[in-house]
Amino acid sequence: MVLEKIYPLELIEKSPLYALVLGAAYATIGIGAAVLLFPDDPAIVAVAFIALIVYPTLSKLLKEEEEKEARNEEFAPITFIKDHENSFQVYTLLFLGMLLSFSFFAIMLPSLATNHIFENQIDVLYGAGKSGQAVFSKGLFTSILLNNASVLVLAFISAFIFGDGGIFLLTWNASVWGTIFGNLAKTAALSSAKSPLIYFALVFFSVFPHMILEAFSYVCSATAGGVISKGMLKERLFSPEFNRILRNTAVFMAFAFIILLVAVSVETYVLGNAATYRLIIQQSFAAR
Repeated sequence: MVLEKIYPLELIEKSPLYALVLGAAYATIGIGAAVLLFPDDPAIVAVAFIALIVYPTLSKLLKEEEEKEARNEEFAPITFIKDHENSFQVYTLLFLGMLLSFSFFAIMLPSLATNHIFENQIDVLYGAGKSGQAVFSKGLFTSILLNNASVLVLAFISAFIFGDGGIFLLTWNASVWGTIFGNLAKTAALSSAKSPLIYFALVFFSVFPHMILEAFSYVCSATAGGVISKGMLKERLFSPEFNRILRNTAVFMAFAFIILLVAVSVETYVLGNAATYRLIIQQSFAAR
């Protein structure tokens, strides 16, 4: 792929911060290509394009991660994180770069264009027609946990079946969060005649703690699924190397679920106690 030659994996491995720029650039390219080639329904196509563009880079990265895991005779979550630190950084910064790109376009484009280009993402917030009333209801923790746990499992399964398929779900979540944050900021700012960039900063920093924890749990799940998938292709079934990968993957998935529990707890607290964030949501729904 030409883009991979322009932005090689070696550059990201040297400084994972480049992955932030890569995520934003690839998201911009994917959104632009989807609008040009599929103007009638670009929302899901944009996510697919971005995932396809990112795929070669992450495929090489996961191959290196599987080789590390096959050599590891001892396992502990902290050791696993240290061994795969670069992979986690790249995944997370790619995610943030894509999220910021979707937020930028959601804020800067006219509302009609935003609602068309990101129709599926906007529907996650407004489509049910009851989000404004349901956000702070009882049973919020359980509701969020069940939803996020299903995403965690899907990230693992898709990465396991398709090797690097977890990138599609990560890209989808980045597109949803980015679009929702940008749209909340824009619509709330319109109703109060204030800057959408200020509103976006308030929203972003309100949700950042639980968002980054939740994203990290998905990254862990996708990495674990990708590593075991590569291991099944490369290692002999039930060989010592394969068994080590299998054991480490199972323990690390449990660790990812614990991280998700913390993220959901933080999110529940923020939704119930962050007055500014609640006000922005209410202003956004009122303007809608």
